[in-house]
Amino acid sequence: MKLGMPQLFEFDNIEDNLKLAKELNLDFIELNLNFGYCRKEMEAKTVADLLKKYNIKATLHFYDEADFGTYQEVAEAYLIHMERYCALGEGYIRSMNIHAIPGPVCTVSGVKNYIYEKDYADYIPRLLKNLKKAEEICNKHGIMMTIEQTEGLVPYMERTYKDMCDNNFKFCIDVGHVNVSSGKFYDWCDKYPLHFYESHFHDGDGKRCHLALGTGTMDKVYAYNLVKKHDEYAKAHGEEMWVNLEVKCSDDLKTSVPYFRNLMK
Repeated sequence: MKLGMPQLFEFDNIEDNLKLAKELNLDFIELNLNFGYCRKEMEAKTVADLLKKYNIKATLHFYDEADFGTYQEVAEAYLIHMERYCALGEGYIRSMNIHAIPGPVCTVSGVKNYIYEKDYADYIPRLLKNLKKAEEICNKHGIMMTIEQTEGLVPYMERTYKDMCDNNFKFCIDVGHVNVSSGKFYDWCDKYPLHFYESHFHDGDGKRCHLALGTGTMDKVYAYNLVKKHDEYAKAHGEEMWVNLEVKCSDDLKTSVPYFRNLMK
């Protein structure tokens, strides 16, 4: 199992993130394409040398709002960006993490209705086709693609996860998102053979997540044991679980790293 941190908003360059990762004796950093300074430094082709300097590995987070189930002409734009940054990250990015999102909402009399749920027969083949294209792009550049469940996990998406599972995609489990979601994601994990190769690990209080470990009400032991089980599965298939302690500031990381390592004992 490898332990890492997210790229932080408080910093203005990748090197400051790597200095903190080194200070905390972490294995990797999840770079994030939502941050302009990530994109600029990748395009300047300076990142590989920085990672080598600090002996830190890297994963990459795609744009949060990217929707691969949307209209095809929009999805094609995301695929162009996927190709661009996979090519730039070839040789030093282990995996590309993308979100599975619930899609557009129509609120009727205060009740949220999910358009993809109503149009599922059109939505799901479009989503699967584009996810396969994205995965092919990643794999071409030696990068694994993982799909992460978000805070917007809603009951209809059980069908989506089953269909993605049936198509042998790899997943990232965000245990903090489970804590604040309406969908019963852990039940889905028991029901379907979802294979996780990454985890985003942070605390939650039922309403908020990305909290420092130990400051919320999430069952950290249960979550860790699930991550450990999938680490064992990944190792049996020539990989291992990469756990990103996805808190959002350096102070919370300094609290969360020793907390997580204590769970590992």
